[in-house]
Amino acid sequence: MATRRSLLVSVLITLAALSSSRGSLAGGEPLAVIVNKSNSVSVLSQNELRPIFQTTKKNWDSGQEAIPINLLEDNPLRADFDQAVLGLDPERVARYWTDRKVRGGARPPVRMPTSSAVLKAVASKPGAVGYVRLSEVNNTVKVVAKVSGGKLSAP
Repeated sequence: MATRRSLLVSVLITLAALSSSRGSLAGGEPLAVIVNKSNSVSVLSQNELRPIFQTTKKNWDSGQEAIPINLLEDNPLRADFDQAVLGLDPERVARYWTDRKVRGGARPPVRMPTSSAVLKAVASKPGAVGYVRLSEVNNTVKVVAKVSGGKLSAP
């Protein structure tokens, strides 16, 4: 009995250590929320990003169309972003969009298969906003927020 209890304690300690050290599904590397360089926005908060990615806010404050760009649903970066910005896990995000479709709401954001595709799309579309690993950012876009440890913060 004591052996079984100590084994259970060991397993629980190991699981707790793994979950706290992992930080995110994307391997702990921070994400960069990016916009086109021509966008006048310099910082975006969760309260500003959420309605854009839920497609309830259609335009930037400048009047320009906001074009949110997501990664595919099975991408770990997408799960990290959705949790930090929308406060939803992948299952709840799927239910949100199903509900929106049934009620005749706006379409979900454009989806791209890779981070490099997101980077190119944001660089080429003035109203675009997306996210990539921080290490993938180059001078074709502007970082307006970061996601690290499940939290959104200023760049």
